[in-house]
Amino acid sequence: MSETAEFTCIRCGKCCSSLLSEDRGILRGLTLLPEEAHLFPEDVVRPAIGVGRRPHDIKFRVLAYQLVVEPCPHLEETGCAVYGDRPSSCRQFPFSLEPSGDGGPLLGVDLNCPSAARLLDAYTQISFEGRDAAERLLRIKERVAQNPRRAWFYDLRTDRWVRGDRLD
Repeated sequence: MSETAEFTCIRCGKCCSSLLSEDRGILRGLTLLPEEAHLFPEDVVRPAIGVGRRPHDIKFRVLAYQLVVEPCPHLEETGCAVYGDRPSSCRQFPFSLEPSGDGGPLLGVDLNCPSAARLLDAYTQISFEGRDAAERLLRIKERVAQNPRRAWFYDLRTDRWVRGDRLD
């Protein structure tokens, strides 16, 4: 019988500093759900993931936005200034759920998080408060994986949409 540990964020701020990353050939920022974009100044938020025939089509829909700056504007010396209302990507961190292709999600763990690294050394099962947030983000990933020709990702480097089936 294996023991389960509960992940606890120590609010070190390490995850709040490096929010931009190269992913499948495009530059991406911290993912925000549509209802979370208002948490940041409008000039630091861009679209991230959309679905539709073309980005400028009237039926095109943005499923997620992204933060285009680092560090996070809410990072203060004492940690996150909006910790209780932080976005889903922050709530799930250092964990993520990825589509597996067999129906059940795969759990990813960012070992750059000091708390996660310590837990993985000691436990085989981990629970985390941000599971609901991770599942909401997983549904977006699953939706765009269903039809890559209608999935679009916004590249911060070029300020252009890239169709999902054209990513590296």
